[in-house]
Amino acid sequence: MDIRNICCVGAGVIGHSWATLFAMRGYRVYLQDANRRTLTRALGLIRSNIEFLRHKGLVREETTTILERVNTTTKLTEAVESVDYIQESTYEKYTVKKRLFKEIESAASKHAILASSSSGLLMTEIQKVTASPERCLIVHPFNPPHLIPLVELVPGKATSALTIQKTYQFMLELGKVPVTLKKEVPGYIANRLSAALWREAIDLVERDVASVEDVDKALCAGPGIRWAIMGAHLTYHLGGGTGGIRYFIDQLEPAFASWWRDMRVWTSIPDTATKKVIAGVKEIGIVRTRKYEDLVKWRDDKLVDLLRILYS
Repeated sequence: MDIRNICCVGAGVIGHSWATLFAMRGYRVYLQDANRRTLTRALGLIRSNIEFLRHKGLVREETTTILERVNTTTKLTEAVESVDYIQESTYEKYTVKKRLFKEIESAASKHAILASSSSGLLMTEIQKVTASPERCLIVHPFNPPHLIPLVELVPGKATSALTIQKTYQFMLELGKVPVTLKKEVPGYIANRLSAALWREAIDLVERDVASVEDVDKALCAGPGIRWAIMGAHLTYHLGGGTGGIRYFIDQLEPAFASWWRDMRVWTSIPDTATKKVIAGVKEIGIVRTRKYEDLVKWRDDKLVDLLRILYS
């Protein structure tokens, strides 16, 4: 089965970005949302995304040509009935996703792949309401999907190997960097790593070790630079010199153990920490001087420059 036509269910932050990616890669996209105003705003954001990428030299087609491949509708049945791949990007609640998957499946063609952009829910639970659970899986992007390469494929217990294989190949053709989980865990890979690091970042602020801005600086100007080209395991393998990861663990595990013992293990953000983080973010220099929309443009501009180097 070749994927030619795609439906994006949900036109919010993630949905419109997926639609941007699919359309600029040449696919016909049906963008569905129950709210007409959300669809109108999404079209404006897609146009802005494409014009930005054209300015950066990453898209050669005319903006209007790409936009002509995007069709909007508020009707879910109309959106999914003739497509080969469906990417759902709606509220992060089992009740919402179960209702949608049941409705989508009843209207979609029998060969269509049903994917969810969930950032932490389990497909095993969602696919319980479907008659064809073998074609359902999580396809979790990192925001914004039209720029960040990572996508996590998280199959449920009933997801077929063929569905995983087809989706993996499709993501490669889109220019994504797919990873496949061998077993389900809440939050998957990247969000769990991010959550663990953020907890420590919050705690450093809570304990008055450093300001929010300096904690962020320490992350992006130090380990963040290395993490753009290699993960934790390879980083520490090189840190072990010619002895590699074995030498690194033998020499530095005691130090890491002492740090871990000093780290907090709370599972909800303390109220006092929440107040400090919110106040601290407001004091970050770039946050004080730019509007949200300008911050997004600044982020995307920097991301494209990095991506040119890393994935040229």
